[in-house]
Amino acid sequence: MTLKSRLSGTVAVLALMPVFAAVPALAQSAPSQVAQAAPQTETIEVTGTRLKNTDAQSANPITVVSSEDIQKQAATTVEQVLLKLPSVDFNGGLTANSSNGGLGESQVSLRNLGPQRTLVLLNGQRFPFTDNNNASFSAVDLNNIPLSMIDHIEVLRDGASSVYGADAIGGVINIITKQHFNGVEIGGEVGETSYGDGLRHSVYSTAGADFDRGNILINVSTDHTDALFGKDRSWAVSQHPEADVNSYQNLSSRVTGAVGVINGSKYYFPSGLNSGVPASAAWTLGSVQVSPGVFAGGGISPGDLGFQGGGVSFNVLPTQGLTAGLDRQQLNFTTHYDLTPNVTAILEGFYTNRQSNEQLNPEPTGYNTPTPQFPNGFFSPATLPDGTPNLNNPTVVNPGAFGLASGVNVPILTRRFENGPRLYKDDVNTYRIRAALTGTVLGKYDWEAGYLYGKSAGTFNVYNETNFYHLSQELGMNACGSAPGCSVANVFGYNTLTPAQAKYLSFTNTDTSEYTNQEAYGHIGGPVYDLPAGPLNAAVGFEYRTESMFDHPDSIVSQGDGAIFALPTTGNYATSSGYVEVNAPLLSNLPFVKMLTADASGRYDYNTTFGKSLTYKVGLDYAINDDFRLRGNHSTGFRAPQLRELYSGLSQGEVGGVDPCVTGGTFAGSAACLASLPPGVTTATLTKINQITEATGGNPGVHPETSQEWTFGGVATPHWIPGLSVSVDYYTVLIRNEIGTLDAQSLVNACYGGVPYLVSQAQACKLVGPRTAGTGSLGVVQALNANVGAENTDGIDLDLAYGIDTAKLGLPAWGHLDFTGQVNYLLSDEVSSGGNTVKQAGTFGFGNGDDAEPRWKALLGTTFRRDNWSVNWTTRYYGGVKNVSRAADCSSLPASGICPTVGAGDFEGNEAAGVFYHDISGTYQYKNVNVTVGVDNLFDKDPPFLFPTGQTNAAGTAGYDFTGRFVYMKASIKF
Repeated sequence: MTLKSRLSGTVAVLALMPVFAAVPALAQSAPSQVAQAAPQTETIEVTGTRLKNTDAQSANPITVVSSEDIQKQAATTVEQVLLKLPSVDFNGGLTANSSNGGLGESQVSLRNLGPQRTLVLLNGQRFPFTDNNNASFSAVDLNNIPLSMIDHIEVLRDGASSVYGADAIGGVINIITKQHFNGVEIGGEVGETSYGDGLRHSVYSTAGADFDRGNILINVSTDHTDALFGKDRSWAVSQHPEADVNSYQNLSSRVTGAVGVINGSKYYFPSGLNSGVPASAAWTLGSVQVSPGVFAGGGISPGDLGFQGGGVSFNVLPTQGLTAGLDRQQLNFTTHYDLTPNVTAILEGFYTNRQSNEQLNPEPTGYNTPTPQFPNGFFSPATLPDGTPNLNNPTVVNPGAFGLASGVNVPILTRRFENGPRLYKDDVNTYRIRAALTGTVLGKYDWEAGYLYGKSAGTFNVYNETNFYHLSQELGMNACGSAPGCSVANVFGYNTLTPAQAKYLSFTNTDTSEYTNQEAYGHIGGPVYDLPAGPLNAAVGFEYRTESMFDHPDSIVSQGDGAIFALPTTGNYATSSGYVEVNAPLLSNLPFVKMLTADASGRYDYNTTFGKSLTYKVGLDYAINDDFRLRGNHSTGFRAPQLRELYSGLSQGEVGGVDPCVTGGTFAGSAACLASLPPGVTTATLTKINQITEATGGNPGVHPETSQEWTFGGVATPHWIPGLSVSVDYYTVLIRNEIGTLDAQSLVNACYGGVPYLVSQAQACKLVGPRTAGTGSLGVVQALNANVGAENTDGIDLDLAYGIDTAKLGLPAWGHLDFTGQVNYLLSDEVSSGGNTVKQAGTFGFGNGDDAEPRWKALLGTTFRRDNWSVNWTTRYYGGVKNVSRAADCSSLPASGICPTVGAGDFEGNEAAGVFYHDISGTYQYKNVNVTVGVDNLFDKDPPFLFPTGQTNAAGTAGYDFTGRFVYMKASIKF
């Protein structure tokens, strides 16, 4: 831990000393840290509307998480709080479980629609995005929002584009911070897993004071979370070392040799060829051996040598990260001051410095990791550039080795461990300032006008990445010249590089990015006309928002010598908006009609990039009586193309795919295939491939996504069961023109076979581009951003709350019991693109391979309260999932051009049962001291084994717990 981190707790206290002096000491009977409930007659603003009302219930389905709820949990981040809610998911985003280059971010989603379709607000206004070049979009990083400042969180499970503008398709998460605080509170938390790792600790100080015409609140906090590694959890170790059963070897940490397929036969290669471990540590497969003469023609071509499932030639666990590490320092304040009896000035500021770390294995290199400058990958040449024999080539020093002809180029398959694993170190500073005036005019119209500035600036370092041009020099493909530290190296072995060679091979990849948003806004609302059933309320408002960003990749990356190729990104746009909202009571106090209210809102947005957008929402709130209420909404929404989606610099990498023009390919011999071949190349001489080089990047021509959403539900609060509240809501969301990347394989199929896709055959051929002269291999496929498809999802939400004194149950008057329940059932989630539809509900393995969508998600809780102590038991449930599909042999595509898939099977890892997690905590308050102790994942339940989902063997986005049993204590004292 840095000196900065060690001192941050002291700094937190010292920073508040001037405030301490200004705050009168509180009596020992000081109120709880939880803000007191507002009187029922006070008008409040609920997420999803700009109209204030005395009725906290609305036509919108909303989940509320209070500061008391947060106090009972082991959470130190907003992600850990939201992760437990059934209505919230993390599909398509980054979380603490995203150790594979997640860059320390925490992004939230609603309705499984992705972070880019979920709007995150802080006190009703937007929060700035955090950008990084590893993602195709930008999103709010929840790590930038201080947990100790939160009063409550409102999750609007409905579209709200007509009120808030772009991005609110899946819903809105509005984080409300404390606005009134008197006194000084110091608190913290410490916790660790039952394995003795995963240490978390945090310290915060909050000080506030009421003065004659206002209040000021200052909060300072620091927290730390240790990273976890796969080697520390037995469930993250593949239990299938046999390597040829159901192709498990790509998940096995125990297979230290490699299994190759050559001309249809299976062979084992010792470490002399794949260079993962010393030969003495290699694990063989029975009597499999290498036979001389296999490589007819005197060489290995990439198409002939293909490792099953990628082949594992080293132990991946010792250096692979499982969850990310985090350090944060935060300074925040809010203040308001009554300028006049009807005008109040508001000023709030938030600052977070986040330093996170992740760890990956050494970078893979070889013929199957081509780069822009080396499209055919890497090999050990038989002859060096100066014409002398390469004494590091095994066929030169040992003619006939491994059945190879003498003196041939040998493709390499290796990871170099000399410099250690790839280390991700992220340093992000996020600022947000809001200044506003709010008040009442004419005694009944509430108004607010303000300015918002937000910026997130990050530096992302990846240590020990490979400079692939330097690799080509050390292999002998290119001459070293006078480069210091450069020499031809032996890559066929374990730790064979000299210190100078190892140092020359690696570099630190440094990327810098910045995202800035500014906004001026204003709105006014109140009663405008008296209807027989009550006053008609209306609100009008405006917003003017600008957004700008840049991303500067490392110079080695932008010149094409890194593992990926990426060019700089820069862009900006402005959005002007106006909106109107109406709440009209239609009927009241009639038989079977306690109140019938209609809500309607409309919004006009004009964006300097894509033009105009008009959205609306209409809803009915029907209170039959005091016991039953029905509600329904229909809304349209839109998501504006983000700056990265519009202007992202070109990035190049490899994806799985085949050339359908090769002998035996689906379209071999077609007119389009024959016309594409360069002189001297025939179908028979084309090299069979299993990867396609694709270029991705921004496209200024993409259009906004549009959506339609319906929600229907009801709320029951029967008076004959005091304390009971039950709500049920059905939702369905349809999104059109979803923004994503064109599929490289589909473009190739559309070009050479005329397979219907999102573009015409002529357009597809332009994006596929010309073949390479001499070899005829596919060029770089331009798979840029586009409006590629549609998505339709629907489901049911159930919420339950019941509270009762034990005496009313016929028991002694011990205290009070509270029962809560939240359940989400996902009926369907279908994503269509290019004529192909994937049914994602109840499955895993779609998207980036780590996504999962259980049909059932539930959170059930029981709390017993008595006097100044309470005990809470919570059960989380994540339903079972099955593999959405497994790619079959795509060397010969069917006429549809779509790679066939293998359906669900009964072998281990293809399906997983539902998982229950149990959390328990107890809280005790003595005067001004509050202490909570608890255990999350009480029975240490492991995630299920899912195949294939990357290094962790489990889908982190499904909600599965990677940490294990976690024991913690929280404490706070208020003066």
